[in-house]
Formats: sequence, structure tokens, C-alpha cells
Amino acid sequence: MDNNPQHTFWTWALKRYDDPGLRECLLALQESCGLVVVEALFFAWLAEQGRQLEFAEARRMEEVITPWVDKVLLPLRRQRVEWTNNKETESLRREALRLELEAEKTLAELFWETFEPPLGEARPVAYRLNLSLITSLSCSDDLDRLIAAFER
Repeated sequence: MDNNPQHTFWTWALKRYDDPGLRECLLALQESCGLVVVEALFFAWLAEQGRQLEFAEARRMEEVITPWVDKVLLPLRRQRVEWTNNKETESLRREALRLELEAEKTLAELFWETFEPPLGEARPVAYRLNLSLITSLSCSDDLDRLIAAFER
């Protein structure tokens, strides 16, 4: 058992993202409503750890991550997508993908810098309690779809 919760989260996030159904849902919501995938994963992981977020905590986290998302993550993603299906830029697209993953890992670190422990007593809380605090999920259908993907 890893005693570093930040590493434990990142390992969990990568494993969950490997689930094709969850990944498809996360990417669809990223495209349709601007969902920040790492934010959804972090909030869901906290729910599994028994940590219910307060509204003010979620807003504070969002304020901290927004500049990184807007100035680093989204430009990398846009460039990577632009280079998709172009043989001349394939190696650049792969490098952009690697950098995007590093930017997402840094984003996870920003969540940890903002997060206020403690974690719960290992009694999970409902995903809805934390995921409903993500502002990009303004449509209840989007929230329901994401919750269903995590609960599979």
C-alpha cells in the first residue's frame, strides 16, 4: 500500500482512465462541455476515499487550476488535435500528447496543493456529492452520464 496519496491518486486515475467506457464518457464531456478530465477523476477519487468536498473548496480548486488549464493544457490539446491524421506531423503529435499528459499530471499536483485534508475514514461518499460541484457539468444529463460511467 502506497502511503503517498498523491501517487495513489495518479495510479488510480490512470487505471480508471484505461476503462474504455469511462474514457469515452470523459472525452465526450471534455469535448461537449469543457470538462477537465483530471478534475472529474480527482473529485471521484475523493468520493471513493470518503471525502465529500464543500462548495467553497471546489471553487478554490477551480480558481487555482483555471490559469494552467487555459494557458498550458488547452493550447497543447488544440495543437495535438490539429496534428492528428497528418503523417508529416505524427512525431510532433506524439510529443504533444506526452506533454499534455505531463500537463495533466501537473494539474493533479495543483489540486493537491489546494486540497485540504483529511481524507475520510474509507467509507465512500456518493460520486454525485463531489461531481455535482464541477461547474462545466451544468446539465444534469451530463452529470448523470458521468456518474453512471464511474459506477460501472
